[in-house]
Amino acid sequence: MTAGTTPRRTGLSAAALYAVLIGGALVVAFPFLWMVLTSFKSVQESNAYPPSLLPEVWRGQNYTDAWFTPPSTLGRYLLNSAVIAIAGTGIQVVIATLAAYAFARLRFPGRNALFLLVLATTMVPDEVRLIPNFMTIRGFPLAGGNDLTGSGGSGFYDTYAGIILPGLAGAFTIFLLRQAFRQVPGDLWEAAQLDGASSLRFLLGVMIPLALPALLTVTIFGLVARWNALLWPLLITRSESLRPVQVAMTFYQTEFVTDHGQMMAASVMVTLPIVVLYVLVQRQFIEGVAGTGIKG
Repeated sequence: MTAGTTPRRTGLSAAALYAVLIGGALVVAFPFLWMVLTSFKSVQESNAYPPSLLPEVWRGQNYTDAWFTPPSTLGRYLLNSAVIAIAGTGIQVVIATLAAYAFARLRFPGRNALFLLVLATTMVPDEVRLIPNFMTIRGFPLAGGNDLTGSGGSGFYDTYAGIILPGLAGAFTIFLLRQAFRQVPGDLWEAAQLDGASSLRFLLGVMIPLALPALLTVTIFGLVARWNALLWPLLITRSESLRPVQVAMTFYQTEFVTDHGQMMAASVMVTLPIVVLYVLVQRQFIEGVAGTGIKG
């Protein structure tokens, strides 16, 4: 009886697990499905109550209208977001890689205290840093007409550099890469030293290839964070030709009646690059998240 009931219980447990997973997948996928279907609705249908799932008339014109609604066209904002995301994330990963390697492998006085100080910065909300960062960027010495004291000009205000600079030192990125580097066996470093390899050569030739999934993971995190940024780019820029795509999304909200079909069409075009990126690298991304454990 026991032997007969065990497979049955196992089958029921598996069925319950699959049911929960399918239910969770539907909950996650439904907003995306709603966004895509709503992007083909007219303004009257998208504001109708009660709402309908499928559009009565499929209106592909929403995508053309959404593209030309912002002042500089949606394409310009997408290009700005791509420049900010790629440049900012690339520089951040380079800086974080060097810092994480130092914290993981090099021995120097105050290393642990300095690392704790870096981690402590994660407890400071982004909103608290807005004004100090703005004052720093606006008063950056010898930039934008400023003198050595940071006065007389506008610094890096209303520039790509002003948008990118404050996010280059990512504490979470440093932490995640440090954990990945600490999992590399110390015997490899000893063998590299016997071969006469320098610290930089060991980092480039051994550490980075072994920690590639973690590097890809922090790169994805950085790209998504910069692609979704709104508050800081809105504060530090005044030219529409420099603003990213999340700022452009505000142009689809009107005072009286919002065309949700057009807004969802823009949302599809804004979301699509991130979805495609994740689909292409999802296996490596999952490996990076799962393989970067919390090691002391």
